[in-house]
Amino acid sequence: MCACVRLACRPTFYRVYRKKSTEGFQSTPYVVTLFSCMLWMYYAFVKSGAELLVTINGVGCVIETVYLAMYLAYAPKSARMLTAKMLLGLNIGLFGVIALVTLLLSRGELRVHVLGWICVAVSLSVFAAPLSIIVS
Repeated sequence: MCACVRLACRPTFYRVYRKKSTEGFQSTPYVVTLFSCMLWMYYAFVKSGAELLVTINGVGCVIETVYLAMYLAYAPKSARMLTAKMLLGLNIGLFGVIALVTLLLSRGELRVHVLGWICVAVSLSVFAAPLSIIVS
């Protein structure tokens, strides 16, 4: 199911590849989804017996990385710079802070619970974000 959701963007990226242009598409959903996959993988490594989460989100990380690489290859310079800043800020900066804080300030089951709630909150925002179009 998760792989199907992530592969739903395949026609869009086929069009980007075919036209060699991002045509105004935004990279934000892909950056945030990569961030979510990374968090879930971290959670799975901390929690015992979560091999399926590693597999699903590992595939998700690969798919989102391919999408972002294609986006960076065909986007105009301003969009590329914004995407690079988001990747650095969210997927390296915020992910690093979350990993560091959870490693230093929590232990055992508390760490698993804190990470679980962070992952749930990020996942909800990933899947609820497209609904913001309705409000606009």
